[in-house]
Amino acid sequence: MRFEITAFDDHGAALAPVTADATTLRERLRRAAATGERLHIRPRPRTGAPRPARKGNTGHE
Repeated sequence: MRFEITAFDDHGAALAPVTADATTLRERLRRAAATGERLHIRPRPRTGAPRPARKGNTGHE
């Protein structure tokens, strides 16, 4: 699985996001925890893989 990691500077401005694998993410989290760096992390969908439909959530009412 891949993740998008966005770091923030001391003023709260977002820096350029980086895409990383799980191993890299764990190392980045260790460093951020040690230094107090603020991160926003979200999973990246697999490219080319279809997303499964969610049952009961069609978006229509």
